[in-house]
Amino acid sequence: MPDLTAELGAAHTLLIAPHPDDVAYSCGGLLAARAGAARATLLTVFTRSSWALPKRLRRAGPDVITARRKEEELRYCRARGLARYVPLGFDDASLRGYDDDTEMTADPARDPLREPVARAVAAAVRELRPGLVLAPAAVGGHVDHLLVHEAVRRSAGDGVRRLYYEDLPYAAHHALPAVEGLLSGSRGLVPYATTDVSGVFQEKVRGMYVYGSQTDDECVREVTLHARRVAAPAGGGRAERVWAVAGAAGNP
Repeated sequence: MPDLTAELGAAHTLLIAPHPDDVAYSCGGLLAARAGAARATLLTVFTRSSWALPKRLRRAGPDVITARRKEEELRYCRARGLARYVPLGFDDASLRGYDDDTEMTADPARDPLREPVARAVAAAVRELRPGLVLAPAAVGGHVDHLLVHEAVRRSAGDGVRRLYYEDLPYAAHHALPAVEGLLSGSRGLVPYATTDVSGVFQEKVRGMYVYGSQTDDECVREVTLHARRVAAPAGGGRAERVWAVAGAAGNP
């Protein structure tokens, strides 16, 4: 089984997040294990938003929410010792006419941002020239996650290795066989690495709470549940998984 924490320390890694908080939730254990040693850039695609968990903040409007989420993201980058933060500035689903239900069922091919996001992601990979890209697998079907996943897949063919993390908390909302069936079926992915993050899991949770505009105790419980069930086959604890394109050893 590959040692992904070692790989993060050896290569310039481009972490691609649909929204602020996605990396902290989905692969924050990996980053906690490599804090201060990972040569990584965090690129966040949809950085403008009108959605926040606290109702008082939600009523403040998109400009205030967007500024708050940027501040949270920057604090997280500092806490994890990430080298660079690149916000792409796209409006998220809450500003594009979706609600909590339709953002989970929409067809990304019909979204007007499909091509602009694809161009922006491809340009960022070319400019930043990472040795490794770690991007969302789009578990759960959120339209923003699907757009980013597709953009990363479409930008392939440049010799840069691409791996895909399980989107949390969305993966926790589905039975584990359903998650694995989706990723190995329609996504065409195979397991690449399962990393034990038991020793840094509380640090991962603290990183999740940096995103106070989004994170509550229920979200942390869901992420913890998924980490436990992923770790169960190896004897317990808490773990995170990443996937690679089938037949390509991580190189789509």
